[in-house]
Amino acid sequence: MDERDTILRLRNARLEIGGTTLFSGLSMEARAGEIVLLAGRSGVGKSSLMHVISGYYPNEDAAVDCEQLEVAGHDLRGKSLLERTRYVRSVFQNARLSFAMATPYEEMLFCLENFCAPVHQMEERVMEQARACRIQPLLHREFAMLSGGELQKVAFACASLVEAPLYLLDEPFANIDEESIPYFIERIKRWAGQGKAVCVIDHRLDFWDWVDRWYLLDERGTLQIIGVPLSAADTESLKENGLVGDLPPKSAKPEWRYPQREVLRLQDVSIFVSPDEPLVRNIHVRLHEGEMAALIGASGAGKTSFFRALLKQCPFRGSIELLGRPLGKVKKKELYASVGLVFQDPSLQFMAVRVSEEIRISFPHLPEAARQEWMGRFHFDAVQDVSPWLISQGQQRRLAFLTMACGDKKILLVDEPTYGQDFQHACLIMTLLQGLCRRGLACIFASHDRRFVNQFAHQVMRIRDGRMEVLCHA
Repeated sequence: MDERDTILRLRNARLEIGGTTLFSGLSMEARAGEIVLLAGRSGVGKSSLMHVISGYYPNEDAAVDCEQLEVAGHDLRGKSLLERTRYVRSVFQNARLSFAMATPYEEMLFCLENFCAPVHQMEERVMEQARACRIQPLLHREFAMLSGGELQKVAFACASLVEAPLYLLDEPFANIDEESIPYFIERIKRWAGQGKAVCVIDHRLDFWDWVDRWYLLDERGTLQIIGVPLSAADTESLKENGLVGDLPPKSAKPEWRYPQREVLRLQDVSIFVSPDEPLVRNIHVRLHEGEMAALIGASGAGKTSFFRALLKQCPFRGSIELLGRPLGKVKKKELYASVGLVFQDPSLQFMAVRVSEEIRISFPHLPEAARQEWMGRFHFDAVQDVSPWLISQGQQRRLAFLTMACGDKKILLVDEPTYGQDFQHACLIMTLLQGLCRRGLACIFASHDRRFVNQFAHQVMRIRDGRMEVLCHA
């Protein structure tokens, strides 16, 4: 292909954050019509590399040096984040962080205003992209009330409003249900068909075995090209970097010598996010000690709202019993002592200014050597003195899970446990969760990842068309 068709040229990029060099000497390119995948272990610096291209870095904490950074022949060095948006459109890993307005409709108008779109065209362009990304029902709902998957769909719509030569997509399907993913893959292919270059970050390599090229960013900060289809050597490199492997043995329900206590019962429960119309109705669920239940359903079906109802944070009607008592009679202190929640957005639940302090608060009686062992198992050694809000999304997810895996909780609710995780860390989280259940914890985890649902769940509950059904029960 002619060199003039190269959209992205990055040469010898170096990034330093807080005095620590994250990577140096990195070079990559993407041509017109190409879709390339950037893979690597969680926390290795993939999102940071994209931030270098988009202009989020440099800032007061991060220093960037590039021999060359061009998009469609334009030198982006020295251009601000706002100036670069004419050449680079981004979908963030945590879509919530990319919005400035209260609703998707207002956000999309705001995007067009920033690019000085003609006023008489704005409404038509907003509605066109809303239809294309299937978000018409969401346009006037507040972002605070949208699920992670719905937020990602809105981010797609915003990125599509204004054309650019280069699109950067950071874990674009992390919270989107698997049934919707093929539709959005077709939209990405359409961008490439229009001559755009698309760079995607993802840990789900099985979604991208059809793209033009893979890059692997390893823990040494080295970027290497991985050929598709994979060679034996490339497969081994991916395995060494935690991106592929074998699933643990299928989880079997523990065999107890005595009947297990029922810890949660819902009878004819309906959950409301608006006063008149229930989001989910007629829920009947029973959960016992040691059970590991999966909650599945399309983005926005009501999985997170179900968790919020169990914590009395969302209105409901019907009977919910926790440990044999009506939920309405359980005081908040007792409720939070018995039920733990790992948020879909883990950054909302941190309390300390350093990772090591967050773990110390969560494990106050654990010897320091044991805390260090946990940090090593979850790959926090290099970031233990970093703020929890400054580590990667995948690292935040692991930290939030680890801090909630302590104590004497009877029930643990985990919203998207493998979100932002490479294969190895996803298996680590699910195996630890399995171990807690074998010791008597009851768990419900919401997930779009069928691999882990099929491998670990004793009970699978699905929300569809406003109703919950139990698909299987071990």
